[in-house]
Amino acid sequence: MVGRRSQKWNFKLVRKTFLAFFGMMLKTIPFGIAFGIVCLIFFGVRQMLHADPYFQVERITVFPSGLLTSSEYQFLDNQTRGRSLLEINLKDISRSLERNPKIKRAEVVRILPNQLNVFLATRLPFVQVRLREGGPYYSVASDQLIVSIQELPKPDLVILEDFNSEKRNYSVGALYPNKHFRSLFGIFEATKRDLALNSETISKLAIDQLGNVTLVLNDGIELKTNGEIVLLQNTREVLRSLLKSEERNQILYIDLRYRDLIVKKKSQL
Repeated sequence: MVGRRSQKWNFKLVRKTFLAFFGMMLKTIPFGIAFGIVCLIFFGVRQMLHADPYFQVERITVFPSGLLTSSEYQFLDNQTRGRSLLEINLKDISRSLERNPKIKRAEVVRILPNQLNVFLATRLPFVQVRLREGGPYYSVASDQLIVSIQELPKPDLVILEDFNSEKRNYSVGALYPNKHFRSLFGIFEATKRDLALNSETISKLAIDQLGNVTLVLNDGIELKTNGEIVLLQNTREVLRSLLKSEERNQILYIDLRYRDLIVKKKSQL
């Protein structure tokens, strides 16, 4: 008796579950059909647009001009010729162009119906580094990427002598890995801001393996620092008077690394 009753309840449970599942399927089938129709329409329209010659790329404009090499222009042509504007991968083109060390950022924009605009942000040199006496000059950007190499110095860039560098040769596009490089930003900012130094012109910098930076002024006077310039008011006044004194041409270097300035004169050699 108990067995029959148990079988009866199991049958009712299975029947109830089946009916619930079947009812749910009947409710969701219309939504599934509708979703399928929308997908078919979407992909059909997308395929038609991609195949439409009206959207094939006919013009590429690069701003500013003159930064890309002939091979990079050829790359743009190869990536876009005969292709629909809608199927071109803009990020891939941007990443490829940014391999050029002179280009900091490349943004590619679609202009319907058939034009691409390429906007380039240039990577500008910050200093020119020399690694050995008589060696070439490496133009280095603020992010430490080497953008060019030249045998003669550029007159508008400060020279940084790093004669303690372990590596003596780099190629364009490589990173200049000096770990003390970032300290130069603070030094340049201090020389612009400090009243004792903002009228001076720096012709050259020298950096050692400990991060000590020597500033060489236009007339050859050296200012020795520990990688930063922080002057107390009385120290600033002393430095200012020394640089404006008649005996300036007798000064070999001024050491700014200590609380009291250390002045070395040419006559003390």
